Formats: sequence, structure tokens, C-alpha cells
Amino acid sequence: MKSRTVIVPLNLPRLSDPAAAQCVELLHQLVNAIEHHYAHQVHRHRKRARKIDPDRKASPPTLFDHPF
Repeated sequence: MKSRTVIVPLNLPRLSDPAAAQCVELLHQLVNAIEHHYAHQVHRHRKRARKIDPDRKASPPTLFDHPF
């Protein structure tokens, strides 16, 4: 059976402008920390993927890519 992707809408609360800016900044810092921590593994994975399928064009990951 083929799996289906379901998009669930987020019901985020209203925030003040400063709170929204802080929230976005926190998320950017979190993503940067995760990318820094796993950079070597991501590089190794992409290098292996290119060896397996050299004709595959490098594309940035999307929200629907499976990380593992």
C-alpha cells in the first residue's frame, strides 16, 4: 500500500510583533544549531547518494523528505 502525505494546518496563536520576531529568531537559531551538529553526516549522506545515482540532480530537501 502506498503511503499518503497529509498536510495538517497549524493553528498558531496570534502573537505581538516582538514575540513573533523572537519566535522566528529562536527557530532560526535552532535550525542553525541542528545543521551545524549534523553537517558532517548530511555531507556524507549526500556524497554517497551522488555515488549511487550520479545523474540525480542535487535538490534541496523539502518538508516531505524522510530524514532517515
